[in-house]
Amino acid sequence: MPSVVIAWYSLVVLVAFSRVVLVVAYQRSPSDDYSTTGARLVRFRIGVFVAGLVWGSAGVLMYPHNDPQHQIFLIFMLAGLSAGGVISYSADFVSAIVFSISVIMPLVIRLFVAGDNLSLAMGIAGILYLGFIITSLRHINRNLIENIALNIEVSAREEAVRVSEDRYRLLLNHSPVGIFHYDTNLIITYCNNHLADILNNSSDDIINLDMKVVKDQSILPSLGKALAGEIGYYEGYYSAAFCDAKGWIDMTCAPSRDGSGKVVGGIAILQDITERKRAADEIEYLAFYDSLTRLPNRRLLFDRLKCALATSARSGRDGALLFLDIDNFKMLNDSHGHDIGDLLLKQVAERLLACLRAGDTAARFGGDEFVIMLEDLSEQPIEAATQVDVIGNKILTVLNQPYQLGMHEYHGTSSIGVALFRDHEQSHEDLLKHADIAMYQAKKTGRNTMRFFDPQMQSAINVRTDLERELRKALEQQQFQLYYQIQVDSAYCPLGAEVLIRWLHPERGLVSPLEFIPLAEETGLILPIGRWVLETACAQLKAWQQDVLTRNLTLSVNVSAKQFRQSDFVAQVQATIQRHAINPMKLKLELTESILLEHIEDTIATMNALKDMAIQFSLDDFGTGYSSLQYLKRLPIYQLKIDQSFVRDIATQSSDQAIVRTIIAMAQTLNLNVIAEGVETEEQRQLLHTCGCSTYQGYLFGKPVPIALFEAALRL
Repeated sequence: MPSVVIAWYSLVVLVAFSRVVLVVAYQRSPSDDYSTTGARLVRFRIGVFVAGLVWGSAGVLMYPHNDPQHQIFLIFMLAGLSAGGVISYSADFVSAIVFSISVIMPLVIRLFVAGDNLSLAMGIAGILYLGFIITSLRHINRNLIENIALNIEVSAREEAVRVSEDRYRLLLNHSPVGIFHYDTNLIITYCNNHLADILNNSSDDIINLDMKVVKDQSILPSLGKALAGEIGYYEGYYSAAFCDAKGWIDMTCAPSRDGSGKVVGGIAILQDITERKRAADEIEYLAFYDSLTRLPNRRLLFDRLKCALATSARSGRDGALLFLDIDNFKMLNDSHGHDIGDLLLKQVAERLLACLRAGDTAARFGGDEFVIMLEDLSEQPIEAATQVDVIGNKILTVLNQPYQLGMHEYHGTSSIGVALFRDHEQSHEDLLKHADIAMYQAKKTGRNTMRFFDPQMQSAINVRTDLERELRKALEQQQFQLYYQIQVDSAYCPLGAEVLIRWLHPERGLVSPLEFIPLAEETGLILPIGRWVLETACAQLKAWQQDVLTRNLTLSVNVSAKQFRQSDFVAQVQATIQRHAINPMKLKLELTESILLEHIEDTIATMNALKDMAIQFSLDDFGTGYSSLQYLKRLPIYQLKIDQSFVRDIATQSSDQAIVRTIIAMAQTLNLNVIAEGVETEEQRQLLHTCGCSTYQGYLFGKPVPIALFEAALRL
């Protein structure tokens, strides 16, 4: 018997140790590894079954035959063990049943085997006890499963609520908008971090703030609207209560309700729109103001001009538009760069503002053009013009002062055109056009001055526009013709001729070059006209080279400054000479002194390149310009042409005689040929000859005539 007990105890310890191993293995396995759950449950149930059999075997192995007290102890021990197992294993109905049966049934069987009445009764009681245990187990298992499921559901809901609260809190604190809650007394109960940042304060200082006592009450109506159950809106400038935060805000307020629908407070969502407002203001500013000078631009000027016209019509007082253009601004830009030009424009804008009254407008019209609008002048046109004259001259004086442009000191001038207005029927386009016309008139009269618009100017502009259109048509339809004026020596022998362009208009007849050449210079039409003149003259030289009578004649062609400064002018002349195969020594280019005033080094280079081709140069209208003798001696000039203004009165004006002698003496010193133009009388020729001039051109020898008449005169 002791050996049986020892063996049973050893088996119990072994089973217990195995169960401990299973528990440790379970605890060390990954908690989220659900793939092995079924296998672990099978092992658990087998362990329970084995443990139940070991404990149940005690009912057979340790059953005392003739000791009722020990039998009762064994029965109660196994019954208590099965009851404890049922409670322990109630979570798994199968394990609890298996354990209960394996513990009780061996004892029941042993009792039935004993066969006596007491054992049979106790066996039957054991079966009934087992039935009770199984029935109770069923109820306990169901309750336990329901409790576990309920706990899982509660835990899941609590986790969902926690996650929702965390998400809501995260959303509030990291939202790009400010959010705050307030109760029905307008006391703030919550605010997020962004609202604290907007108000430049801490959340602790904002919470519990009574909005009824803040210094800026502008948002209270919107907050109160939410408490009334409506949606409230506010957009405007706001100053914070207890800090220096201020700016533009956009706020929306909504009511906060409890479960019964009663309003218990409000929720406000607030955005700082200061930057957006600033950007919108900047966009609006750029739409109406010049970004460089910060003056009103053309668009804003037109708006103000429309208002000024209406005001003038009601009040009867005159207004004025001053169209201002900076003289020689392009030259400054080209020589010093656009950065320096921009500096000048800024300083001009500053000086203009300093000259004007509070109600006047100075606008940048574009480029180097400014428009000044003066309002509320006199009701009398003469007095109004006098007022404008005072302001305009003040502007000219101020703009004449030196400018400091970086490292450069610059002296500049401006030209101003003025158009008065008082009639609301006048359009702003017409007024600007009139002021622009007057400004160009100021430039023509010498610049650095001011001119008022005269309706006669408009007529002149219309004539000029028609003339330009017809001039372009003349080029297309070849209405130009070259006239030739003879040049002779002291013996009246022909030396050559100067070609002079004439316009044979189909309706106007012969148009003087004095009318269309200046216009051609301004419009750039002088370039195609100059090319045609050169081409026609070279073709005539080619024809002369075929005739013994004319082969030694030279031909002088006038070249404009704009034509001469073309980058490909040398190539044009060379190509024309080669195309007509003429002797270049017979071609003489006449240049005016204006060519020498600018870009002298480029001028010298171009003239030297043409001289290398054997072309000769005559300096036309000499004595009327501003030639520098320093440059004159460097120029490859063949001939000086004494202007006819000195020849006309040479017989009566001693000063003209002195000038002519000086020119001739200077030419002889520089080894230059001299020719006098405009010689009309024999007395003039004699005086010129006495002074040392032996080459002449003028009506005394022949007027400019077409080529047929010129050649016919040569043959007489």
